[in-house]
Amino acid sequence: MQMDKLMREKQENDCCLIENKMKKIGVGIGTILCLWACSIGPEKPKKFIEEDKMIAILYDIAVIDAIKSYNLNTTHDFPVNTSVYIYKKYEVDSLQFAQNNQYYAADLPHYKKMFEKINQQLEVEKKKYEAAVLKAGDQKSKAN
Repeated sequence: MQMDKLMREKQENDCCLIENKMKKIGVGIGTILCLWACSIGPEKPKKFIEEDKMIAILYDIAVIDAIKSYNLNTTHDFPVNTSVYIYKKYEVDSLQFAQNNQYYAADLPHYKKMFEKINQQLEVEKKKYEAAVLKAGDQKSKAN
């Protein structure tokens, strides 16, 4: 009787050990799969948009969005759909843009650098317009 009890305890211990090992193996495999999946980025799109062109597209989108958000009535001032305008201007379609945007966004540090270039362009344009406004203001005050 005591022998049966010892045998049952040993079997239970063996089952617990096997279950623990199975859990560890499962966690290990899951971790490896997650790391592997995270290291794989999206494939380069078949209709690839070069980085300079993509930056130009994103710049134009930023400008149009800024205009729209500055004055909500400007949507009536644009007789064309701005997305269609962008796609026609750069000869891309919405799927091509979305796939390329996803491709570039998968490399976040590089994507961030692209937006830093866009911000630099916006700052240059902002300074040009501020200078033009100051010059116009100076000329107006001299005329009076």
